[in-house]
Order: sequence, then C-alpha cells, then structure tokens
Amino acid sequence: MWNKGFMVLIIVVILLFLYSCTTTMTYIAPLETDKISTAKRIIIVLKDGTELELRNASIEEEKIIGYTKDKVKKEIDFSLIKSVRIETLNTKYVVLYGGVTVVAAFLAIGAATAPEPPPTGSCPFVYSFDGENYVFDAEPYGGAICQGLKRAEWCELEHIKDIKGHYRIVIANELDETQYIDELKILIVDHPKGTRVAPDVSGKIHSISNQIIPIRAVDGEGNDLMPIVSKKDGKFWQTRVEEKNPNRTEDLKDELIFEFPKPSYAKKVKLLVNACTSLWGSQVAKLFLELYGNRLAEWYNEVNNFGPAYQRVMNWYFNEELYLLQIRVETEKGWEPKGTIFGGGPFITEDKAYIIDISDVPDDTLKIKITPPATFWMIDCLSVDYTEDLTLQITEIGAIKAFDNTGQDVREILTDNDNNYLIMPNKGDKAELLFQSPPKIDVMNRTIILKAVGYYDIHVEAEGEPQDEIIEKINNETCFTIQYALREYSKAKEMSKMRK
Repeated sequence: MWNKGFMVLIIVVILLFLYSCTTTMTYIAPLETDKISTAKRIIIVLKDGTELELRNASIEEEKIIGYTKDKVKKEIDFSLIKSVRIETLNTKYVVLYGGVTVVAAFLAIGAATAPEPPPTGSCPFVYSFDGENYVFDAEPYGGAICQGLKRAEWCELEHIKDIKGHYRIVIANELDETQYIDELKILIVDHPKGTRVAPDVSGKIHSISNQIIPIRAVDGEGNDLMPIVSKKDGKFWQTRVEEKNPNRTEDLKDELIFEFPKPSYAKKVKLLVNACTSLWGSQVAKLFLELYGNRLAEWYNEVNNFGPAYQRVMNWYFNEELYLLQIRVETEKGWEPKGTIFGGGPFITEDKAYIIDISDVPDDTLKIKITPPATFWMIDCLSVDYTEDLTLQITEIGAIKAFDNTGQDVREILTDNDNNYLIMPNKGDKAELLFQSPPKIDVMNRTIILKAVGYYDIHVEAEGEPQDEIIEKINNETCFTIQYALREYSKAKEMSKMRK
C-alpha cells in the first residue's frame, strides 16, 4: 500500500538548487535525511555504472552508509553517486531527481549553503497503481491558490496499469493546505503504434509522431545548454543563483534560446515543453500571501469574485512570467510572442503541447526564446513536431467507485465541474478511485491522462498589518517580485549558514 508518511518527508525535505546550468546533476539540499532509515532498501548507481543495493542505510557527513545483502558495510561518497532509488517498507518511490523516473544523489556540492525551505504550498498529489504499488504520478493545477484561480489540468499518468480491467488512483493532501477537488476523471487515449500523445492546456490531446530535439540551445551568455535540455531525462536547467545580484536588472531574468530545423512548408508547429515551477518559486506564492497580513481574507474575497485584485494577480503572473512563461519566436519583425507556457509542479513535471504559428518565420531555422525569472522555473526539455495530428480514439470516463479515507462515498462529488467539492483540509486526507478500463484495441497504443479540476488554499497565518509598500511595488513595478524573491532567497541562504 501507499506510504503517506514517507512521501510527506520527501516533499518537506527537498529543495532543488542548481549551481551550474551546464552540469549533468541537480544539486539538492535535504533536511531530515536521518529518516532515510525508514527505507526498506536503497539502490545506488555509481558514475561508473556499478549498481549497489544497500539496507539499513543512513547519511553521515558526505557519505551514504549501508549494508549489502551479505551484511558487508559500504560507505559511498556523494561525489561517486549518479543516482539513488528508495524503496519504503510498502511502496517503491523513485525520488530526488526528475520526478518519478530518474534520481540524483541525496546530497551534492553546495548543499551545505543552500537555504532550507519551510513546508510549501503545492497541489494535490496523485498516485497511480502499477500493479504492485501506488506511484507518485501527477500534481495538477499548480498556482491555483484560491477559488478565483481554480482551473482544470490534464496530466499523463505514466505509471498506471490496467489490472484485471481496472485502473486505480489515489489523490492525497500531503501539505499544510486545504484542497478542493471539483472534478476527477481519466481520459483513455488510444493512438497509433509508434506515436505518443500530449495534452495542451485546454485539454485537447495532440499526437506526437516525429519529435525533433534542438540542434542548438544556449543561454544569454552563450553557454551550451544541450547536455541539460536536449531530452527528457530529469536533468533540469535552473537559475545559477549564486551568480545573481538582486540589485542588477540584468540578473533578474535568464534568457534561453532553442534552435530547431524547420521545413520550408511549415506554417505551425507543436512545441512540446517539459518544465515546472521551482520549489522556491512555489514558496514565493506563500510569501506573497503573508504580505497581506490581517487583510488576506479581503484579498481572497476580491480575487474569488473577479474584482480588481483578480486582474492584478493575473497581470502579475503574466507580465512577470512567474508562473506563466511567454514563448517568443524570431520572425521577420524580430522576436514575437506566440504563446504561454503554464507552470506546474514543482515535484512532478508533465509534457505539455503548445501549437505555435510560425508562418512568419522566413528561413529554415526555428528559434524559440524564453526568459524565465530568476529562481522561478525548472526546464527539462523542449522539442518540436511538425506533423499533423492523427486521429485518436479518446474516451473520458468517471470513477465507478470513489471513497475517501473516512469511508465516505465521494464518487458523485467528483463527477462534474459544478463547484461541489471534495474538501481535504488536513495532511493525510485522501481518496481512492477505481475506473473501469474499456477494451483495448490491439493495433493501438494506449495512454492514460488525468483530468483534474480544483484549487487549494495554502494555510497562512494572516496576522499583523499588511505590508502595503511592498504590495504596491509588486503590483506596479516591473520585475520587483523577482528582485524581492532573490533577496528573500539570499536571506534564507544566510540563515541556513548560521544554523549550520
């Protein structure tokens, strides 16, 4: 069965900080790593390809220490480790690098000075049953921090398996927040063999028949990003925070340029993006809410009723590119905005498709630029597909059974997007859903996509007078939020140094 306690530990203790945008490892600062002793076993892959299975593992200084099946003690330096996989007493989780598919070491260079994050707001966690275990598989509608920002999201469930004609998922509240789930369904997508599919932000499913990686990817200083962003592998580009000065305007946003070959006939392209909000970026949302102090309820009310505060927050999201990242394409007239990447995560990243008009791109190279604000984004990969969408067989189905952790039948609550919510106010609240699988078509591959609609309220101590001066600057000064977030990052880093 699914082990809630261990997953809570993973969520609370991990903060990703890249100290080099061209390295092949994500640097991580764990907190309560002594609790690794709760793991049944760990599997370590060394940089030379050697794989070790250890039991009774622990972390001491800069080593993982454990025992083989033959009870031989092993001490492994972090510098030798390529990846780590953890198995809990009841559930296997691949953790600490790239969601649920690839893993990095528990600790690497720079961890000693990285700030320790407080528990942050995120979104519901969805676990898929793979026949043996429930595996962390989706994290929908990130950034929907109140009812006025409620939204739908479609996420591929990569680990779900058809077991005796049924699919099972668990949706859970793992953080210090109240979650409101309105609708929860799955889409059964049958598509031609040799292809894959990806949803766009409106829920349309697109076929991917000829995925093309960049021929070149560089940052604003000309550094080669290809080792990081050329394929989906859990190796994320992220801001080189140690080089950023919040008092310098040029340090507040990064610049990433991707180049792809372009056929002469192409008038549009499917841009496939795997990216997410960073853990620090998600924490800034909580910092923002705390600024309102004892007027936070008023702010929520204004946003929920689509008043001026709603317009301000949507402009803030878009103009600052905090959680909505603009896609720019080099055209005959220069760099033109062509679309918007939606953030999510930060613990699971999903492929999303964006249909981009490139009819005004004159030559045989497609150049795409994004300018993520410092510390707010993690980019795994970008790719393109110029093929037309194929005919897909898509079946949307609701659960045949759904019960929360108290035994209450919640199936009807989750059937429609009707503002009738399954409310999960406490960490540990969850619901398990069972779906009946339609007969599979032999000549087709099948992908399962979650449809989730809802929002969440981060638990914030709304106390004290509002910090009106900072709020005013956030609403009216370009890039002030990014500057503010960088300064808060630096403060957290210094506090972490002092604690150590």
